[in-house]
Amino acid sequence: MKSTLTFAASLIAGLSLINAAHAHTGHVPMDYGLDGAPETYEPPRPNADGTYWWKGNLHTHTLWSDGDAYPEMVVDWYKQHGYHFLALSDHNILSEGNKWIHPTENRYTRGAGAAALRDYIDRFGEDWVETRVVDEIFLAEQRAVPPGGGSGGRRVPDEQLRLGEELVRLKPLNEFRQLFEESGRFLLIQAEEITDYIHVNVTNIIEFIPPQRGDGARETIENNLAAVYEQRERLGQPMMPHLNHPNWRWRVTAEDMFPVENLSFFEVYNGHRNSQNYGDETHKSLERMWDIVLSMRLGELGYGLVYGLGLDDSHNYGQSPLDVSRPGRGWVMVRSRFLTPEQLVHAMEAGDFYSSSGVTLSWFESDETGLSIEIEPEEGVTYTTKFIGTRKGFSPDSEPIVDEEGNVLPVTRRYSDEIGVVLATVEGTSPRYEFEGDELYVRARVISSKDKVDYYKPGDKEKAWVQPVRGPAAAEM
Repeated sequence: MKSTLTFAASLIAGLSLINAAHAHTGHVPMDYGLDGAPETYEPPRPNADGTYWWKGNLHTHTLWSDGDAYPEMVVDWYKQHGYHFLALSDHNILSEGNKWIHPTENRYTRGAGAAALRDYIDRFGEDWVETRVVDEIFLAEQRAVPPGGGSGGRRVPDEQLRLGEELVRLKPLNEFRQLFEESGRFLLIQAEEITDYIHVNVTNIIEFIPPQRGDGARETIENNLAAVYEQRERLGQPMMPHLNHPNWRWRVTAEDMFPVENLSFFEVYNGHRNSQNYGDETHKSLERMWDIVLSMRLGELGYGLVYGLGLDDSHNYGQSPLDVSRPGRGWVMVRSRFLTPEQLVHAMEAGDFYSSSGVTLSWFESDETGLSIEIEPEEGVTYTTKFIGTRKGFSPDSEPIVDEEGNVLPVTRRYSDEIGVVLATVEGTSPRYEFEGDELYVRARVISSKDKVDYYKPGDKEKAWVQPVRGPAAAEM
């Protein structure tokens, strides 16, 4: 391994320009340091049944694809901020094999490559960081690397493979996970964002899955899910696919989602500010789409529930000049006895989790009589819970959305107001909904009076989303 101290010193000369840009834009680099972290971390308390709440993110990007920080730096941020598990889900690649990048010319360092490398060396030491000067031998090695990714790394772009240049090696997951993982404290999970016209994340994957083409959004979703479940069955590995950011570039409609029988998870909240969580005048919000999907599946098709994930989709870290996709905006809290990939996947498949952008729940449960929630209160903060559902006998009819010329728009259709009704609004920290007997499903959204600091959209309050449960009417069908 070659020392990077001289190389790093040669790059620091450019940091004054980067720091000046940060000062101009008001950007404050995120703190990767360890100050106070061991003292501030509080281990989860066991619930009465011996389970624990584990905090995690399942949508995370690094320099293995289009994140702008080294993978160890990304993992370090999440661990030091109290997370228990993290899935690294780079686009169309597994963090395996060799991948080298040019530290300042890589497009995804976004002009802050010198600062990012300095932070990387400061945090993990010059003996950990690997560099290599491009020579004829290295050129020949790189030409043997497939250009498109997969599980064998990615080739450095030809314009950055110049003789005499010094590149940095990205460590694969199996090399750095031992720096972070602790039993009952922190777990890393291999994942992939299968990326084509439609994006599907796979958590706890073993083998790389290339994008599965399809004729339109629905078929593409079906084909990608089928590939995941084929690998799961063949290898006996519990793995979990979920549909990413349906409103990103307005790619997915509710009509694309509800007919897909084996769709079980989608992102109802994505921290990337281009994900269009709230829709617009012609596009439905992700929560409205969720209610349409649940109503049609349970009331018309006889399919299962679809659960809503709150996740980061983080790309921008540390010295990044961007704040579009920072870590820590959304997460899931999973209830299970052990912190293992298998236990987490099984718990989520049972709906034994909630999603959050800041609100913490101490408990929730449902039985044949209703849905109960216990909120962990913060001093000076109030809470409003809306129980949302659709009743049996709703109208499944819909009509297209048209433009001023009468042309049908490729967006989610307009459905009856009987879908996704607010069944009850309850103030306080112990809300409960009593079934009336005709509900197909009931879910809950908890809204606090506390502003979301690192918001998705200005004016956001901290929230939590409790997963839907089947109502009495669905149980009869």
